[in-house]
Amino acid sequence: MKNWNRSRAEVQLPSLRCAAGLASAGCRARAGLCAWVVFFWLAYGLGQEADRVWVIQKVPVADCRVVRGFVGAPVDGSVHSRDYSGRVAEYPARASDGVQYSFNGNDGVHLTLADERGFDWVVLRGGARTRMYAGRTTLVEPTNRSPLHVFRGGESVQIARFPQRVQAQQVSFFGTTRGALAEVGFYRLARSVPPAGPVGEFHPGEAIALPPPSSAYAPENLLLGLQERYAEPERQVRALLAGDPSRGTLRLPAHRAIHLVTPAFLQETGLAAISVAAAVADVSEPVRVQLIVQDPLNPRRDISWVEWEVEPGRLDLVLDLPDQVVLPGSRLWITLRASRELTLTGPSGGAPAFRVHFVPVEQARPEALAWRKFLLKTLFSVLSEPRPWGSYGRQPREEFYASSPYAAQCPELFLTLDQCHALAPQDELIRQYREWVYLRHLPSLSPVSPPPPPPEGVPAWAWYPRLAWLEARRIAQWWLDERLVDTGELGGRVGDDTDWFQQFVDLPFFEDGGTAAQLREAAARLAELADRENLREGINRESTDALHAYEEGINHLALMARWFYGDPVYLERCMDSARNLEKLTIRTEDGRRFFRDSDSMGARDLDRPRPPKVDGHAAPLMWHAALQWADYNRAPEALRVVREWADTWLRYLQPGQWATAVEVPSGRILAASPDQPLGGGYRAQATVFTWLYALTGDARYIEPFLHYLRQGRAPAPTDAFLNDLFNLGALRDFDAGALGRLATFHPALPLYLRGDPKPLIDAAVGNPQPGWAEIACLYDARRWPDMYTVTHQFTDRVFPSLLQHASIAYLGGFTRRNKFNPTQAVSWEGFGTNYAALVLVNQPDRFKALVYSFAKQPMRGRLRFWALARGRYRVTVGRDADHDQQADRVDWTVTRPLARAEPLDLVLAPRTVTVIEVTQTETLEPLWPRPDLALSPREVLRDGRGVSGVIHNLGTVAVPKVEIAVQDAQGRIVSRLTLGPLAAPVDLVPKRQSFHLVLPRPPGRGWKLVADPEDRVPEIYEGNNAVPIP
Repeated sequence: MKNWNRSRAEVQLPSLRCAAGLASAGCRARAGLCAWVVFFWLAYGLGQEADRVWVIQKVPVADCRVVRGFVGAPVDGSVHSRDYSGRVAEYPARASDGVQYSFNGNDGVHLTLADERGFDWVVLRGGARTRMYAGRTTLVEPTNRSPLHVFRGGESVQIARFPQRVQAQQVSFFGTTRGALAEVGFYRLARSVPPAGPVGEFHPGEAIALPPPSSAYAPENLLLGLQERYAEPERQVRALLAGDPSRGTLRLPAHRAIHLVTPAFLQETGLAAISVAAAVADVSEPVRVQLIVQDPLNPRRDISWVEWEVEPGRLDLVLDLPDQVVLPGSRLWITLRASRELTLTGPSGGAPAFRVHFVPVEQARPEALAWRKFLLKTLFSVLSEPRPWGSYGRQPREEFYASSPYAAQCPELFLTLDQCHALAPQDELIRQYREWVYLRHLPSLSPVSPPPPPPEGVPAWAWYPRLAWLEARRIAQWWLDERLVDTGELGGRVGDDTDWFQQFVDLPFFEDGGTAAQLREAAARLAELADRENLREGINRESTDALHAYEEGINHLALMARWFYGDPVYLERCMDSARNLEKLTIRTEDGRRFFRDSDSMGARDLDRPRPPKVDGHAAPLMWHAALQWADYNRAPEALRVVREWADTWLRYLQPGQWATAVEVPSGRILAASPDQPLGGGYRAQATVFTWLYALTGDARYIEPFLHYLRQGRAPAPTDAFLNDLFNLGALRDFDAGALGRLATFHPALPLYLRGDPKPLIDAAVGNPQPGWAEIACLYDARRWPDMYTVTHQFTDRVFPSLLQHASIAYLGGFTRRNKFNPTQAVSWEGFGTNYAALVLVNQPDRFKALVYSFAKQPMRGRLRFWALARGRYRVTVGRDADHDQQADRVDWTVTRPLARAEPLDLVLAPRTVTVIEVTQTETLEPLWPRPDLALSPREVLRDGRGVSGVIHNLGTVAVPKVEIAVQDAQGRIVSRLTLGPLAAPVDLVPKRQSFHLVLPRPPGRGWKLVADPEDRVPEIYEGNNAVPIP
């Protein structure tokens, strides 16, 4: 794409081999063609006073978003853009495109043009009815201004021509209906002198047959592109040849395309424009002619599509293209289609001239590469859901393409990736794509520098896990900045977006502000959307298989109960799920409990239970919210149902045959693993059974693990749960030798057994040679810094698993998608990102951690305990100056009661290691069974001089009398209300009561609503007894 008004003195002559490198179909020798091109450059490009011609300049698009998610389909040069399954999926059709917002009904396509110089025409293909706005808009359609243009729809091609240039770089489309926003092109129109520079002149020749494809998977083949895009009557192809202009006329039939194709290029060639010089003599009135320049490297797409009204007389037109670099073996393909029969001749008779305007390759490369990378991003993001390249190894490509329906969608992606690499072998982002997609195919990968070493005086344990945390945090922040909308969505619908949040479960335990606070707020909004649209009483509305039923928001119910601990709104939603899950299961006559059908389950089963079929695969995931409810209060009824199911499965979990699917009526095992205990459903079996052990102390639930551990073995997924088993006390009977042998299977065990952080540090740093295309360690993060951000993968395909190493260090355990049993010892508040922690002991009666402050001044904050059993504890805090993990100087000691969710205030000395040791000195009565009065800030309302809300009991014991009060900022009670008794939800039905208090004066800053203001009721958690008055 050129600025044609520049001085001719600026034009640089490219290598003549660019123009001479066309394989002539006639007898002209290369030397002759070379001389002819030089002559034409001198005569035409440097003429004294050339006539002005019409120049139609294509304006490239730099970004395209549906709401806030990247979708390239509306501007990718194709009206047949496909999803990962191969179906045509042009906006607004709902398909597997990776971007679908409930927000605003997924309405709004937002384009950013590559420059700020505006446009004169907009060509819309696909027949959509839509309203177009220029300039910046919000994510919803403006109400304070009219659209720039309304496309009425109903026609496959609609063109908006503006009397004055539209000076805008952002364009949005709203209210798209009827057809599709299949392809949008922006053009500038100007009268200008012909472009200066070397030119090759071509003329239509005889009809030709395009070469057949080498295989069914050849997206570079013109014949396949022609057959895919044009019906049989529109497949007439003629040669476009350099040489004799007296070859004959070009006759265009009415409404039928004619395709002109050059011979193949022999070498890289820079292409800037194509001009048409012709005479029109056989028409008496204007005729509409479509002129289409197909993508020279990808015949499935075009790079310019215009319609021009041709009048009798001379036709001089320049199609100024986004610069292209034509690679060896590629051909130029131009398509013409007229609204009525038309004959084109040369300006002086003979054949019409199609002139190819060349530029130096290096001059063309930036725009050419930008277009190719846009296509790469478009194709990659669509295919990131099935990730078929994971099975692409050293086999021939044809064999890989034929291996699955998803692999069959890879040829165009691979072609584009190869072309990007050919154009810019040193481009960093292309390198990342290439090593991600071709990971198992490339003979070697580029060298990657190691993560930076710790500064002097900073322990390695404080440095590398922190880098892992900050990298995961950076990825999460990017998505919040780039994709988040008011409903908490990131563009993957509830089903995929809830998966995204599950990958970052641990982040709010590292900090209470910053990215973590934004995550919590976004998740809270998504929770309301899921409850409103996807769930009914804790169960997915639409029946589907267990995995996707779970992802419809059941996973998010549990997440919210963890992130907003004690909030009755979120906990009662988990209780609803626990109550209704029993109806999704069946109790057989012989006492077995199974899910009725793991391939189809949903809220329909609450009213019309379906007949039993198969329980297996991902069905254990469905217990997540129920277990979260039981984890809070040990609810007997919730545990009863889950345990009946788990006890049933124990019958089918035997050495050598670890069942993963069972036919419900007969009890026949349909699928099993010989050596992976509890490996079913993405390890959901292992997660649920480990959590049940934590809740009940019943070792039968982890016996499948112990069977191997007693042999000194830890086959998957046993190895991944070793740290949890150790911290839960399940390995207390193993002697030192046995534990030492098991320590080789998990990097946390050496830390717990002998205080050795090196294996955990090594796991965080990782290996320069990645094992999989994901960010599992710091080396992966350095190899692929952009693959979980700017590539816009599906939201459920973001796997920053390096976070688990940081979680083990900072928190004493980790959770993530599908591995949701909580074993963290602590969370941290008030220290921001300026600290590091290493949990050395995470036991029910003991805790020890090292904390390093990177700050220059003392920092105040707190930690909150999550794994300590209720008791009295001796807390000792001191400083470790010699790095032996022992306090050389004790700053303070206190003995105090502690239990789950209790905070401990801390002051961290600057650039020093602080040692925190907590040891139980006395056991106290457990938190269960107890009542638990709870208020939620989401239910508190002000109305005049009163305040209303809802009081809940989340415990397992009734409250005889409930008292509610309003306190001012000094803690004085200004209003009080006594309610009657409040039962406990032992039947899994919420127990709550609405109330209203009259205030003596309008509430001021710091006023709060308080339950049990005199603290007379012993409760599970006191932190949900007070909420601010809004």
